[in-house]
Amino acid sequence: MELLCHRCGNPLHEGDGFCPHCGAQQLRVEAADSSVQQQPEIRFRGDPHAVQWRAAIVVSLLVAIPVGLLSALTRSSSLFPIGGGFAAIALYRRRTAGFTDGRIGWRVGALLGAASAFMASAAWSVQMLIERYALHKGPAMDRLFQAAAQEQIDYWVRQSAQQGPQPPEVIHAFRTFSTFLLSADGHAASQLTTVVIMSLAMVLFAATGGAIAGRILAMRARVQRSL
Repeated sequence: MELLCHRCGNPLHEGDGFCPHCGAQQLRVEAADSSVQQQPEIRFRGDPHAVQWRAAIVVSLLVAIPVGLLSALTRSSSLFPIGGGFAAIALYRRRTAGFTDGRIGWRVGALLGAASAFMASAAWSVQMLIERYALHKGPAMDRLFQAAAQEQIDYWVRQSAQQGPQPPEVIHAFRTFSTFLLSADGHAASQLTTVVIMSLAMVLFAATGGAIAGRILAMRARVQRSL
């Protein structure tokens, strides 16, 4: 009967107390007396790519707090989520003392990215509310938005003029959209679109950082076992 590791599923040699591939201790039940009928060996098998979600959620929430706040303060959606992905995987491996690879890192990192995006969105919203109503910067914020929107509209007008005369329905649709973009509803829609794009970027970058960290830690563990 071929002996397999209950954690990673790799073959073992007879008498191995620990797996030479992942380092997991091998649990077995043997008969205490040869006169007693030999009992089947008990081993625990599991998917090496399965995520321990309870630990993953706890780790993601802990790391998401600083990642989300720093991302909101710096308006960055890449640097801190990538670093947070590395930190989350290192903490996850330490808490679970388990196997990690790129697939596990990707899943834990994506969970971290979602939690960080929620934290950053909440921090951005609080910051804007404070600036608009507590610090009375609402008119200045509206002027900045109006200037940015008008600059974008002027750019579209120049591009349209270079393409030649446009059909009346296209001109009407462009005017309708321009009016909406300069309105308060357009301002809110623009801010919401920005938050959604930055949230998706944070999830992607955090998942990428987690995947890279998972592969690096798995390679390091294999190197250490081979020494």
